[in-house]
Amino acid sequence: MKKQIGSNKMLASVLAVAALTSSAAFAATPANVLSFAHWTLQLPIGSSGSPTTISSASLVGGFTDAYFLYDNSDGTPAVAFFAPDNGVTTANSLHPRSELREMQSNGTTAANWDPFDAKTHTLSTTVKVTDARHRLVVGQIHIGTVLRGSHAASTKPLMELYYETNGALTVGVNGSPTASQTETGIGTVAVGTKFSYQIVVSANTLKVYNNGVSKYSKAIPTGFTDYGMYFKAGDYNQTTSYSASTGTKDKIYALSISHV
Repeated sequence: MKKQIGSNKMLASVLAVAALTSSAAFAATPANVLSFAHWTLQLPIGSSGSPTTISSASLVGGFTDAYFLYDNSDGTPAVAFFAPDNGVTTANSLHPRSELREMQSNGTTAANWDPFDAKTHTLSTTVKVTDARHRLVVGQIHIGTVLRGSHAASTKPLMELYYETNGALTVGVNGSPTASQTETGIGTVAVGTKFSYQIVVSANTLKVYNNGVSKYSKAIPTGFTDYGMYFKAGDYNQTTSYSASTGTKDKIYALSISHV
């Protein structure tokens, strides 16, 4: 009988270790929530003017860290983004970000689609902003490289979707690759409230939807005619303060792009 009890204890110990090992091996990551086959990630760390970029392959493989992690705190799996106020920025921006950048289907070539072609280009996202101590960009269309002719390179976005500190949503559209933005309010979503948005480019028109309702529709400025574009989504902190302990945060529950 004693021998049987000892055997049972040993078996229980082995099973407990196996369970812990299995749990660690299959810990949820952002890749369990979203597909990253068409995305890379820019983090608010690295060297000045040169933030760290995480490849599509690494994201698909389960990359996670303090600025980009699996979050199930409200009972629904999501990917949490955090952009600290003092984060590393690109050479062309004063603001830090934890933000996804669209790639082509191979995951290694930068997306660069034509906003004036015959296709409909759509970014669809379900998101919740959980810390809006500063204005942040939750989605955008950024200018890519020149498609036709001879033109100067630009680092301007075509448009940005801002989430304000009071929950207001603002669409900012640049008038050209060198012009400043014109901003248009499109409603309010309270901090901590999940919502869906769609950014759509079709028939030379830029449209923005909030929870399926059209909120913005205007012609794309013709100055962008010869430039490619790509989508971005995540947390682009528009801070003007530089604290190490604070920053903006949001969570993405669903994310997709289409070009049809």
